[in-house]
Amino acid sequence: MPGPRQPEGQQARARTSATIQRIVRSTAVADFVKRAHDYTCQVCDIRLANPTGAYAEAAHIQPLGRPHAGPDIAANILCLCPNHHVLFDLGMLTIEDDLTVTSRAGGSHRARLREVASHQVGREYLVYHRTHHSAAYFA
Repeated sequence: MPGPRQPEGQQARARTSATIQRIVRSTAVADFVKRAHDYTCQVCDIRLANPTGAYAEAAHIQPLGRPHAGPDIAANILCLCPNHHVLFDLGMLTIEDDLTVTSRAGGSHRARLREVASHQVGREYLVYHRTHHSAAYFA
């Protein structure tokens, strides 16, 4: 059976103008959380180092946009590696109030989310995340 046919693509790309609206997030808050964790994922303890410094992502627990309306504060943000950020946003990774990490996707992770004294996670945002991504959501 032949494989899929490769699309031809374009040599010159067209451009179009667009007007967008987006939520303005506080980079200072995201940077604070990432620095508090030394750019190390709170789930797997991986620190992605590169020639320009370490890389981590600030993941909002209760999303900022509609319909979630989560706050842009440190208690609503996790410091995650890119893989765990995606899994968390998709609800494939959840965190209990006692910070037990549960994965619906398998793979390795800490048994408990790591916190530091300068950054405590708001349990109310974890409740929101679990409720939004409840088992019924996947049924």
